[in-house]
Amino acid sequence: MDLSFTEEEERFRAGLRSFLVEAVPRGEPPEDLDGEFDYLRDFQRVMHRGGWVGIHWPSAFGGRDATPVQQAIFAEEMARARAPQLVNRVGINNVGPTLIHFGTDEQKRRFLPGILSADEIWCQLYSEPDAGSDLAALRTRAELDGDDYVVTGQKVWTSYATQARWAILLARTDANAKKHRGISYLIVDMQADGIDIRPLRQLTGASEFNEVFLDRVRVPRANRIGVENEGWQIAQVTLAHERGTNYAIKEQVLARIAVEELLEELRAGGLASDPCLRQDAARLYVETEIMRFMNLQMLSRLGKGIVPGAETSLVKQFWSDLSQAIGETSIRALGPHGLLLRGSPHVRTGGKFLQRMLFSRAATIAGGTAEVQRNIIAQRILGLPRS
Repeated sequence: MDLSFTEEEERFRAGLRSFLVEAVPRGEPPEDLDGEFDYLRDFQRVMHRGGWVGIHWPSAFGGRDATPVQQAIFAEEMARARAPQLVNRVGINNVGPTLIHFGTDEQKRRFLPGILSADEIWCQLYSEPDAGSDLAALRTRAELDGDDYVVTGQKVWTSYATQARWAILLARTDANAKKHRGISYLIVDMQADGIDIRPLRQLTGASEFNEVFLDRVRVPRANRIGVENEGWQIAQVTLAHERGTNYAIKEQVLARIAVEELLEELRAGGLASDPCLRQDAARLYVETEIMRFMNLQMLSRLGKGIVPGAETSLVKQFWSDLSQAIGETSIRALGPHGLLLRGSPHVRTGGKFLQRMLFSRAATIAGGTAEVQRNIIAQRILGLPRS
């Protein structure tokens, strides 16, 4: 495992770090979803003007041809600077690479520029009420009618559905094909007739996700990516980008920041002498370092041209458990104050710890459930038989 960076990589880091000093907005984002969206879109446009959006894309399409290590440095420095997320991350991380690999020349010309500039926001219509971890069980259907597909079905857990102009969608185009066949990959106009978006109120009180109902929505055949009925193979490329190493690196840095904030609160509240809390905080600190070394191991493999495989499930599951442990320990450190919501006159940490704990409940679901990750680890790493 390589623990060092080249001179070129360090120059890349220094240039990004210097840019972020001025680019990262001061203060907290607005609490309402529309205000937060505008805040994040403005930030992406600043990053785009500096040439720091879609750095992993080929330079021919507006990127920087960044290496895997440079992409990891980008994720790390963004987290260290506590920079907001780029608002069009579905477009940048999922749609762009998929179009670059499988899209037609016309699709690339039409859609790629607006992704980087945040002029056109994208969302992802994959999961369904009965097809989440088992995505191939999806029931949304697309029937060819002349030059259009007519799409009917329901999707769920869609971020930014209310702000998105376009969506990538998986739909079944051959009902008689085997489960992982007969699925096509479509680009859907989110302003088309027949689309009904219903926000979902979460445990945190926010409505970041949505249900999307499609009732005979017409999608031009020209908006299909790749060959009909071969969308599942294309979707695997999309998901590989979504669950890439950079996500784990960013989350490790954010976990480290969360632990440091916990330690600050323990000292400020006079709880640093509590042996149980002190021991738990020390364990969390050590585990964030373990995750850092796991990420460095994956980076070393990438640097040698080895594509990460099932071991990424180890990192995902480790982060899921760590995220929830940080949230729970943070609430214990605040005591009764930890149960207060934002806006209360007696709230501590601005309600950040409570939001962190509530949101962490999704850590064992998002990006692949804990059950799926453990099955992958058992079968592909440990060689255990299927039950």
